[in-house]
Amino acid sequence: MREFARLIFNKRFRKTFFMFFGFIAQFWWLGKTKRFMSKAKADKKYKAIYLSQANKFSIVAVEMGGLIIKLGQFISSRVDILPKEYTDTLSTLQDSVAPECSEVIIKRIESEHSSLKVDTLDSFEPTPIAAASLGQVHRAHLPDGTMVAVKVMRPGIEDIVALDLKTLKILTVFARKFTKVGNYVDLNDVYDEFDEVINEELDYLKEAKNIEKFGDSFSEFPGVSVPKVYWDYTTNKVLVMEYITGVKINETHKLTSNKVKNKKLAQILFMSYLKQLLEDGFFHADPHPGNILVKEDGTIVFIDFGMVGTVSTAMRENMFQLAMSVYLKDAGGLVEAFNKLGFLRKHADKSALTKNVKVILENLTDEGFNFNNLDKEEFLLEMREFLYQMPFQIPSQTTFLGKAIITVFSICNGLDKNFDFVGIAKPFVKDMMDEDDSEDSFARDTIIDQVKNVFLNVIPSTRKVLNVIDQLESGELRFKPSLSFENKMINQQSRNTKRIINSIFGTGLLISGTLILSEEQTIGIALMIFGSLTTLIQTRDKGERKRRRSPHFHSKMKS
Repeated sequence: MREFARLIFNKRFRKTFFMFFGFIAQFWWLGKTKRFMSKAKADKKYKAIYLSQANKFSIVAVEMGGLIIKLGQFISSRVDILPKEYTDTLSTLQDSVAPECSEVIIKRIESEHSSLKVDTLDSFEPTPIAAASLGQVHRAHLPDGTMVAVKVMRPGIEDIVALDLKTLKILTVFARKFTKVGNYVDLNDVYDEFDEVINEELDYLKEAKNIEKFGDSFSEFPGVSVPKVYWDYTTNKVLVMEYITGVKINETHKLTSNKVKNKKLAQILFMSYLKQLLEDGFFHADPHPGNILVKEDGTIVFIDFGMVGTVSTAMRENMFQLAMSVYLKDAGGLVEAFNKLGFLRKHADKSALTKNVKVILENLTDEGFNFNNLDKEEFLLEMREFLYQMPFQIPSQTTFLGKAIITVFSICNGLDKNFDFVGIAKPFVKDMMDEDDSEDSFARDTIIDQVKNVFLNVIPSTRKVLNVIDQLESGELRFKPSLSFENKMINQQSRNTKRIINSIFGTGLLISGTLILSEEQTIGIALMIFGSLTTLIQTRDKGERKRRRSPHFHSKMKS
């Protein structure tokens, strides 16, 4: 409260705070009065409030600039927090405000002690070619005549951002106290993520490093490039880059060349993101058309690397667990994988969700879903509704990942209405799985194939056991065994459980040994031998298990 009392005398704070406080008050009052309305009328009232607030927020954001525009763009991707009326309206919010005058920008450049001196340039265009909430870009020439794009941070923007962040922190406290949002979303996590992203964007040296990292990764990838960074003239508030002549990727009709084909551009863009996400673990997190240019020769150029994302090793491991759970049709494992990835809200009813997921998995054939026959836009709408209705959230580490994927899908679909996402992805994924040619590649391939065969022999029986366990937990399957059979069943279940655990453990050792064989040959061979023996022992005597089945087993399904 002491911070609030200090900031209340600041005009910018008051305007932002009272706008959001008014939003909270509207929801509080409707929550108190909706008991006197029909459900249909209350729902209509809520939707009207959502739309009214989103429009007001957009107007105020453009008027005030600074962090408020960034906040609108950020939360427009959080379909797990805000209703459809909000996200649809805020998604159109453009990061464009009135530019600073050139005199102020020139002072900013020279105050940074950069080697770039405006009076030594052959030309410095005072009118910016782009103006955003945190900075703006001017075209200029270096002393040697090289044309460059000079990105300059707005003077005083650091103080504005600091004030806006304090305002949002106070509003987070009010929202947790007076609304129910905190019951299913960790607002502190959302705030911390936003704070981290904004502070990254306030350091142009980090952006320059992001550009070079991306450029190194794509140095041998045809059709993709990034601007060159001129480090001698770059500071944390001034970024000097190669000037790129091109058009937005959704405006290729403006190119004079007839050689550029939209279908090919869609393939290159999509493949570049497969590489970023699956191979590099480092991706451009804001791929809207304004940040993806196309040159006359058809080269795609990524610009503006203030917002990047990463895919951690832990996330990849949990994604593997999720994929295995789908294969095994293990509803409980799938829900647990979602939980580890952070997709489940706090206090989510995992038992109820497991039952729903089980229904979906039962209708999943071995051939999987045919994504080619999906209406892409309809699918995204259904996914949004699913997020609203079920206990899901978008975890902080995947907010920008999800937004980037959806944006890329939209651009590719705009370039080619018949774009085959699955067909294009298959060769790339296959190439990633193929081992590089080396002296021991044949041995590794043979061993890995053996591991796969053993593991796949274990999986079908494991899948059946997991299915029975799911039915037991949900109450769908009931047993009426005799006393003697009950004792036999307990012993058999114990043996089966140990067999499954030992099989998975042995397979894990075998794979581990394969992976470290090139570095630690003795340990690798030992692990492989021990893992093979452990796994193969567990796959014997299937005929004997069949003979042990008892005729006293009865079951009935719940009506």
